[in-house]
Amino acid sequence: MRTPVSELMTRDVAVVTTDTEIHELERLFLEKKIHGTPVVDTDGRLVGVISQTDLLAWHFNNGIDGSGFYEAPEMPDPEGVRNLRVSDIRTATVGEVMTPLVHAIRETATAGEAAERMLRHRIHRLIVVDENLRVRGIVSAMDLLRLLPGVTVERRR
Repeated sequence: MRTPVSELMTRDVAVVTTDTEIHELERLFLEKKIHGTPVVDTDGRLVGVISQTDLLAWHFNNGIDGSGFYEAPEMPDPEGVRNLRVSDIRTATVGEVMTPLVHAIRETATAGEAAERMLRHRIHRLIVVDENLRVRGIVSAMDLLRLLPGVTVERRR
């Protein structure tokens, strides 16, 4: 598996910044039908990743279960969950919710190196970066499986 990651990766990757608001991120996920995206700083360097699971945890930890969108002071709050208004939710940013630990790989790495890293860390995708940590793409386990003889998997671009 000596094929360079740059030949396998998906290049058209949605990227958000740490100051992207949560409601904008959720809209992006729905529009692009994606489950996660790299997060970059103001200089465009990779600093984290945010996924639907991160969003779910944030909503859960902040008591946003749907009822938080309504102001109903007469409803009991036995668990001490604070009622949030839509305006409160929109103030949260990706930087507050993202996972700062990112598994990345250089675009010059080989498919074998990517596969070894995915197996070692039990992950399904790696963010591909250049020498300045700028996002160039994403390589997935499915991209690597396409290299195997007899495996035919349609490529989504």
